[in-house]
Amino acid sequence: MTDNSTCAANNKGRACLRLADSLQPVALCNAHRIEVALSVVPEMLRTGLSAALADSPATGVVDRDDLVRTAIATPVDGLLRGVHDSVVYFIANGGRVKIGCTTNLKSRVSALSLRTDSVLLALPGGFELERALHARFTQHRNGDTEWFELSPEIFRYVSARNAAILGIVPLPSAEVTVSPSAATSARREQRKARAFRLYADLGQPSQRAFIKQWRALGYGETDQTLRNLYDEMHAAFEKARKGSNG
Repeated sequence: MTDNSTCAANNKGRACLRLADSLQPVALCNAHRIEVALSVVPEMLRTGLSAALADSPATGVVDRDDLVRTAIATPVDGLLRGVHDSVVYFIANGGRVKIGCTTNLKSRVSALSLRTDSVLLALPGGFELERALHARFTQHRNGDTEWFELSPEIFRYVSARNAAILGIVPLPSAEVTVSPSAATSARREQRKARAFRLYADLGQPSQRAFIKQWRALGYGETDQTLRNLYDEMHAAFEKARKGSNG
């Protein structure tokens, strides 16, 4: 397969003529990659799919501080093994989120007596970025602490940067209603995004290989949850491979 391969998916029975952005495990253009992910993480990717199909670039949320606007997420998984370069983290607890800075995320999560899946987002950077984020979301801040209400504005910011890790265009601003279970919803989105990346990286693995690698990376979750995640990923990629008639 060459770099000039076309997308393997179909548009209502007709071959997709776009160039494939990703060649493994299935050659897919950006729009069809988003369509696969859309079935997995719908709230994060719906607007991104519309923008890609329209061949028009999406614009991000406009923030007052360039550091906040241009910050790029880094996968949380690789930060949970010990000391690392400085990152600014978003850690959820109920309807609140802590925005702080650390060089040992695993230790910080443990100190807060929370689980690692409470980490919603990690951005490379130090105290300057942390201060900029505090200023950006100051209206949602709890006093002089590092804790903030998990508002629609913060939820959109976290979701957009996690979507970018999947390799799609940044999501534009969209109306989001954050309920008391917003932190749980955000963690569910992150878990599905993690499964999406793992399944794609392994190249359509067997269920056993998927679960084995998930365990090797120390992600947690019950066996039944992992089986369900695998089934979702497998169904989404099979749909893309065969082409969608919907």
